[in-house]
Amino acid sequence: MSYCVHCGVKLDDDEKRCPLCHTPVIDPARSPDESAPRAYPVRSPEQELKRSKGYLIACAAILLLSPALLCLFIDALTGGGLQWSIYAAGALALLFIATTAPLILRRHKWTLSILICFLCLNAYLFMAQQLGGSGRWFLPIVFPSLAIFTGLLVSLVAAYRHDRLNKLTLCGASLMAVAVQCLAVEWLCARAAGSAGSFQWSPYAVAPCVFIALVLFFINGNRPIREELRRWVHF
Repeated sequence: MSYCVHCGVKLDDDEKRCPLCHTPVIDPARSPDESAPRAYPVRSPEQELKRSKGYLIACAAILLLSPALLCLFIDALTGGGLQWSIYAAGALALLFIATTAPLILRRHKWTLSILICFLCLNAYLFMAQQLGGSGRWFLPIVFPSLAIFTGLLVSLVAAYRHDRLNKLTLCGASLMAVAVQCLAVEWLCARAAGSAGSFQWSPYAVAPCVFIALVLFFINGNRPIREELRRWVHF
């Protein structure tokens, strides 16, 4: 057993440096054994913090459902009935379902989460129509618009997760989806107003989306330009 010449701490036979002051250990009479286990750990093991799904769901319930119940309680006491609190509680409940759905589901959780959010959002907007009494806009406009949006989103997510789209083509496909959504929304609104067949504002949104999408598809198909762009933006 030897000792450190600087601080005097006892040294193990395989030490190259003092574990306390890091002074090099020089002993001409022996060579260090590289295969021998070290007497002191090089670094402390990292502690991995794990949280169960039940714990995360309980936290989401406290943060989202508790304010929803509080809104209902305050509205019932001050207004003599449930009026404005239904909208606030419904929005918080929708956000709770959207955040906890990926934690509960095991297989195809992203696709099913999107579908669950689609159903919940439709239920919330239908409730808003029924409570507001401002006309019938849910079935002719909102429901088909959300259905088209959900279908496009599920298709993009599935294609990207199955490596059918890279980052460039995903951006291009997303812009094309935005263009389709704009055309669909204006057509649905025009049909509900009795003037189907005329497009006014949507072409102004569609034109730049399609142009940028075609540029991205061209860059993705041209390897030298794609590699140069990758060096510029580091994607």
